[in-house]
Amino acid sequence: MLIKLGYNETKWKDGIKDVFFWNTAKVPHILISGITGGGKTVLSQMLVNPLLASRVDIAICDYKAGGDWNGIIPNYAEFTKCEEVLNEFYNSFIESVESKVYKEKYLVFDEFSSYALSKDTKEFKELMSKISHIAFMGRSFGYHLIFISQQFNAKVLDTAIREQFGIKIYMGSTISTESATMLFPNCEINKSLHLPSCCGYISTPEKNIDIIRIPYIKEPDKLKKLLVQKGQAYFA
Repeated sequence: MLIKLGYNETKWKDGIKDVFFWNTAKVPHILISGITGGGKTVLSQMLVNPLLASRVDIAICDYKAGGDWNGIIPNYAEFTKCEEVLNEFYNSFIESVESKVYKEKYLVFDEFSSYALSKDTKEFKELMSKISHIAFMGRSFGYHLIFISQQFNAKVLDTAIREQFGIKIYMGSTISTESATMLFPNCEINKSLHLPSCCGYISTPEKNIDIIRIPYIKEPDKLKKLLVQKGQAYFA
């Protein structure tokens, strides 16, 4: 599946609409990070919109329970109930591996970092074992991870797991040294640069770093309502 993520900001300034696509068959997982108000939620919802339209299997966890994802699909959880949905997704993945059956399934997890850091040492190791398993083998069986958080540091996802997320996006006008190092290692980023509104940094398998622009949504609530309508129509 090809999912439009946004536009190349450099070419946009020259009047050229050069689109960044997520080819889910080639790149199974995506990380979306950024500052509050930077646009990561809008980008994430725009990404889920075509998934609903394609009627693929989606599960959504929102650890922060901020009201951005509730009411869209039945397979949804907030805060402590995220554990159940995550385990269901992982168990389905294990069944696919054991039976060698390909399924097209997506797990959207908002504020994954906060969820991971809420675990004690034993629980965290168990969580990372599951995530690592899906991250490394998910592509072969159609299982995709869409993780959203303000930041992804080494305490949350180690380098080996982060490298399995072939597309990484950071939305916001500025980026911290820690986020730049974690998401875009070996890339030169001018952290004193202030990006325009609705822009951020993106790395893809084709290019280490670029600037992405997403459409300006004047009324974000309408985008959420659109997702609810599509979800209700599909799961009716």
